[in-house]
Amino acid sequence: MKKLLISLAAMASLTACGGNLCDDSEDAANDLFEKAEACGLTLSKPAEPTDAERDACKEALDACSDSDKDKLDEYLSCLKDAEGCADKTTAEQAAYGARVEACGAKLTGVSAACAFGSAD
Repeated sequence: MKKLLISLAAMASLTACGGNLCDDSEDAANDLFEKAEACGLTLSKPAEPTDAERDACKEALDACSDSDKDKLDEYLSCLKDAEGCADKTTAEQAAYGARVEACGAKLTGVSAACAFGSAD
């Protein structure tokens, strides 16, 4: 369960890479929340980003290379495709957490500027 929370926190930091990735990140965060809730995990619902946060996300696109964007897209797709729980048992919760954690491998090689939104 702790790993799932870490994945959600990592996702929040990724919303800085722009374009449709911003919308996809919001969708993936909401999907993760719904699946986690269905698994019986207690998480806080992701906050709705403000217009300013959405604009900042899209502007941060310049910090992300095409390769970065591809990796982020693969990560978000993996999260959205991760199968939820068949029931609310501890084993199912752990299996779901492992599926979400495995998606993190898709982020290997994403530049620090893109991953953390520091478009300086």
